[in-house]
Amino acid sequence: MILFAALVWSTAAVALEASEPMPADAPIAQAPATTPPADDDEEDPSPGAKPAPTDSTKKPEEKKDAPAMGAVNTPPPPADAQSQKLVSGAPLYNPNVAVHIVEQKAFSDKGRHEIILFPFTQVQINGKFTQHFGVGGGYVFHLQENFGFQVSGYYNYYAEESGFNGELITKVRSEAQAATSLLNTWGALAGVEVTPIYGKFALFQDTLAHFSVVLNGGVGIGGTRHQLKPNNAAGPATYGDTGLRFLGGLGGGFRLQLGKWVAVRLEVRDVVYTARVDNVNGCSSGELRAMDNELRNGGNLMVNVSDGCNSESFGVDPATKKFRKSDPRTTSVPIAANLVKPPISSDVLNNLGLYLGVSANF
Repeated sequence: MILFAALVWSTAAVALEASEPMPADAPIAQAPATTPPADDDEEDPSPGAKPAPTDSTKKPEEKKDAPAMGAVNTPPPPADAQSQKLVSGAPLYNPNVAVHIVEQKAFSDKGRHEIILFPFTQVQINGKFTQHFGVGGGYVFHLQENFGFQVSGYYNYYAEESGFNGELITKVRSEAQAATSLLNTWGALAGVEVTPIYGKFALFQDTLAHFSVVLNGGVGIGGTRHQLKPNNAAGPATYGDTGLRFLGGLGGGFRLQLGKWVAVRLEVRDVVYTARVDNVNGCSSGELRAMDNELRNGGNLMVNVSDGCNSESFGVDPATKKFRKSDPRTTSVPIAANLVKPPISSDVLNNLGLYLGVSANF
């Protein structure tokens, strides 16, 4: 009972205190501030709590990325017309755009014809004892994009022994053998051409040039001759026809396509032929030795040779079948006889030439 009475009394006292009015001069308690004071020396009223970030405490990158109050996002100014121009569907003129494109070839070589002209062909670049200059041409049917059939021909309007060989004859009475000095006057070959590599590059601002690496090879026949006497004070140079030869050709170079119809070619070709000489001007070894012996005996007797032997080219009168003693070509007989004197050389010659020309494609 005593405890119950004490509890009731304490409850009544608390209720009486809450019901009493607050004096006018009583101090008013204030809630603690939610932001730290401006003075950095004062302590944080709530230890352990991190203050809210303000403009002065933000990191530089946060300030940069934060949009300004009231700012409006406006689009960048339009680019000029040149930068907006599309080239093959890509903004190539825009300096801020890097575009890599592969443009498809505008036409195919498959099924097309190509006629080639070499106005400066057979410029021999390996001439030690001989030198050749000539013209030539060819035709290519492109069966596929990178394969075609080719026929070509050439004529050497200049086919002479080199000055080095002329000095040997004049100064030391010696000359290069037919194995190194046989001249090639003309040739015709047939074979194939392949283009294992091709591509394109920019030629000027708005022009594309297509190029290809061409490789060709073929076989054929050609005419040969040998210089018998050099050009000197005794008279002009004389030559002996040494007949037809089997030719083999290998070459390679570049083909530059300018537009659809015209191309430029630069090639190096090697024409290979045998140096075997078994007749001169149609005269065999026995006939040449017989004419040489007749000249040594005075040349007063008739020369008996076959119809295939062109004895007139050696100064023989076709009517009397005797030598014209005043004809300078008679001095070529001993040289010709020495060319076909056994053992006959069977070496192979390489005529390496530079070919520069143009072609029409249709």
